[in-house]
Amino acid sequence: MTDNIQKLSIRLLKNSVKPSEALREGVDLENWQKIEGAKIALDTMGGTPPKWADFLELSADEKNKVWNNTAYGLVFLNTSDRWFAVSFGMGHVKLDPAKFEQDFGLRVVLNSVDEEQLKSADVRTPDENTLSRRSQTSRGSDQTAFAIDVERDIIRGLAGTPKEKDFATRVAGSDALSMDRRLKVTDLPKACDDALAVYAKDNYKEHFSWVDQIKHVRQTDLIEKLDKAAALKLKAVIGGADPDGMHLAFPIIYDPEKGASIRYKGFRSKLVFPDLDLTGYLNALHDQGVTSFDVDDLRKHSVHEVDEYGKDCGKVWKINECLVLEAEVDGHTYVLSGGRWYQVAHDFATQLVDFFNNLKKEELPDALPDENEEKYNSRLKTKEVDLLCLDRKLIKPTGWTTPIEACDFLDRKARIIHVKDKTSSSRLSHLFNQGMVSGRILIVDGVARDLIRGKINEVQDETGQTNFVDIIAPDGGNFQSRDYTIVYAVIGTGDKPKLPFFSLVTLRQAVRELTALGYQAAFAWIKKPASVGVKPAKSADGDQDEEAVIEEEGEAA
Repeated sequence: MTDNIQKLSIRLLKNSVKPSEALREGVDLENWQKIEGAKIALDTMGGTPPKWADFLELSADEKNKVWNNTAYGLVFLNTSDRWFAVSFGMGHVKLDPAKFEQDFGLRVVLNSVDEEQLKSADVRTPDENTLSRRSQTSRGSDQTAFAIDVERDIIRGLAGTPKEKDFATRVAGSDALSMDRRLKVTDLPKACDDALAVYAKDNYKEHFSWVDQIKHVRQTDLIEKLDKAAALKLKAVIGGADPDGMHLAFPIIYDPEKGASIRYKGFRSKLVFPDLDLTGYLNALHDQGVTSFDVDDLRKHSVHEVDEYGKDCGKVWKINECLVLEAEVDGHTYVLSGGRWYQVAHDFATQLVDFFNNLKKEELPDALPDENEEKYNSRLKTKEVDLLCLDRKLIKPTGWTTPIEACDFLDRKARIIHVKDKTSSSRLSHLFNQGMVSGRILIVDGVARDLIRGKINEVQDETGQTNFVDIIAPDGGNFQSRDYTIVYAVIGTGDKPKLPFFSLVTLRQAVRELTALGYQAAFAWIKKPASVGVKPAKSADGDQDEEAVIEEEGEAA
């Protein structure tokens, strides 16, 4: 038989896994004589009409015309002392993903692809609200065409044209390697052997070295080990150890102005807190006499949005979805964020810490226990004569369809101050991006500067403050970015600033851009007293059963 271009989907089994262990239930393997030592599984799936047949109220005869049957094939073969699975049709759904090497296909693509001939990229941006996207180009391009953020994005899949045409004419990969290659069936071992050789290389470090900076951990056994490490660390903190960067954050883009309180459940706590905070969680544990913590508690303990009576009125999250921490396991650095674990290159983590330690720090008044961003800004508007509050004073830059806020405060030292609650890294990312956008507009849009000056005059008329308007040069005036400091101010508990790992990544990017624009950049930690838990209020009719409020049916003790 002549060689034809064949599309192959190849997976590499983990070292200790046998073919029979890599299959889902109900799949039978047989010896395959075409290739020595190979095994094969062939079958069909389906055998039923599609679900929409019932919606259309089709008759039995009509359903027979649209019967679903899907064929699949799986070939397992051994070469270079490793087992491979080659799937055909829907064969991949019969495989257990946990039994295969993760990112095998991606690593092969990174080592073999022509860096100028990429066609598609699957990218995940980790955060509390993780963003996944696929970008495709109409012709081969380099990685800049896919707007990949090399400090934040994780590549989950990549496709393109390989440099060596004898290896393949097209490659694409994530866990599986998809390749178009000219071959006949007896060449399958050679194709797998070649893929394994490419997998073992490190050519990718020349053009794609950044992929090692952050990796999403998906191995079940490693996640179990990391969860145990997190539980041990939290147990030590409950016993009085330094939290060392551990904190709680909402696993969504959260609006702290919505007004809901927080209750920690799963251990019969009766306390209600004004906001999500590690100190509050620890206080709730101590109030109930909890002195220990194990890995099961990561999922048994939960965070609830509640009303003043302690009753659920919003969302619920497991504590491990809100817990943010770093852990050193087996010599590697890991970050837990939004319920997911990420492996971070040690050098990258060190660079971020050094950057933040060296960033200029500014001082701002402390927050009160019950204050969020809105309440804090409102109080300072009337109490601090040297800070002019522009919170919610929106202007629409030239050509924009949506208004923006220039800043939260402007002071006489030409500090342009942006304030946010430390509720999640997604919200902090918005803060850092807001500073960049405002900084660019001040430079390029004189009309917008005049609008800001108008808002300054409005506030001065309200408060009686004076001499702020000329801090911002008018349209046609001499605006020099080097004369200004853009301050990112974060409201949070504790004497020392604690930011989520991914927020540090975004902050460094923002500071770099502001510096390139000529600004000075600084950070301010607005200290806020830790949350104090209170017993929930009684219902208005006074006959509410308190225990029923505190422990709803099915809640773990």
